[in-house]
Amino acid sequence: MSSFVQSSFVPFFDLLCGSKLDLNNKSNLDARAFQDSLLLDLSRLFNSRCDLTYDEYLKSTENVLHYGIPSFTDFSPISKKDHLRLELMLSHAIKLFEPRMTQVKVMVSNEENDNKSVKVEILSAVNFGNQMLRFVPSYSLNPNLSEVVLKPEND
Repeated sequence: MSSFVQSSFVPFFDLLCGSKLDLNNKSNLDARAFQDSLLLDLSRLFNSRCDLTYDEYLKSTENVLHYGIPSFTDFSPISKKDHLRLELMLSHAIKLFEPRMTQVKVMVSNEENDNKSVKVEILSAVNFGNQMLRFVPSYSLNPNLSEVVLKPEND
């Protein structure tokens, strides 16, 4: 009897760029490679800057010219108001440009022992094969740095 193996198609951009994903059959991803693909695409999204202001961005619709997120160098890592602004901005970016993620909730909080960074947690569900899986990446973000590094909480 054959067994059903859970997998997902490789995103076209990953195939074009030759991303270093563990591809056994070159057309499907296992659960680990699927997670790596999502993290890679989130990293691309959050490390790209668009030329819209924060307010313009929140009103924007899906458009390749608006890919990425606005600059957030004017955000303060210790301001609760700015935490809420970051949550809205990152949620909007995921909604527009990462259709594999649903039921997305972004939470920004103070990073323990570091007043220059914030902790960003994303709670979401993803459709993998014929089932929904939980996808919960977490990372530290420093608004004064230009690169956002994504890493799963339990790698």
